[in-house]
Parts: sequence; C-alpha cells; structure tokens
Amino acid sequence: MNSRITEQITRLEMMYSEQEYTIQSLNEIVARQTGEISDLKSELQALKLHYQELKSELPDQLNDIEKPPHY
Repeated sequence: MNSRITEQITRLEMMYSEQEYTIQSLNEIVARQTGEISDLKSELQALKLHYQELKSELPDQLNDIEKPPHY
C-alpha cells in the first residue's frame, strides 16, 4: 500500500512538472505575441497615416490629369 501511494505521488509530481513547463512555455509565447501585436498595431497606425496623407494629395493630382478625347 505504501509503495502504491509513493508511485501515485511520484506520478502526480511528474504531471505537475510537465504542466508547469507547459504553462511557462505558453506564457512565453503569449508574451512574445503580445509584443508582436503591439509592433503590428504601430505599423498599421503608421500605414493609416501615410494612406491619409496620400489620399489628401490625390484630388489635386486628379485635377491636373486631362481626360482622353474619347471621354
């Protein structure tokens, strides 16, 4: 009986260690992805600003372009 309890405790300790490793690995992945998401948000914001700048310049450029004679 005593050896059976010892085996169960050993098994539980091994399972706990595996779960702890898995949780730590997942935490590192989440932390890395959080940084990547933050970087992507910054890049997206910069692209939006650049797009707005280009869009605001577009109407002036369209007025300078002559339509072909067939229009």
